[in-house]
Amino acid sequence: MRGQSGSKNTISATPRQLESLTRLSEARARLRFSEYVQKEDVEEAIRLIKVATQQAATDPVTGKIDMDMITTGLASSSREKLHTMCENIKNLLVKKFFLKIFKI
Repeated sequence: MRGQSGSKNTISATPRQLESLTRLSEARARLRFSEYVQKEDVEEAIRLIKVATQQAATDPVTGKIDMDMITTGLASSSREKLHTMCENIKNLLVKKFFLKIFKI
């Protein structure tokens, strides 16, 4: 899951998700009335987490999994565009302010 991330700054599998992988695997084993988790239990838990993550954390612009979608509500690409836009507006306001003060 971490290997599918589009950016080195973006983590696509949190420790909480890894813990949930363990819980899902154990729950599936209990559904089979087994005391032991088998490979199939883990594989199904991984499949469930991947499906849930893809639905909740896929960046609509890049199509890649971006955990920022879950934690902040914004994809990294959207946040970067918003930051750039804010910087541009700030620069325009500063330029206009200096033009007005110095009557250039």
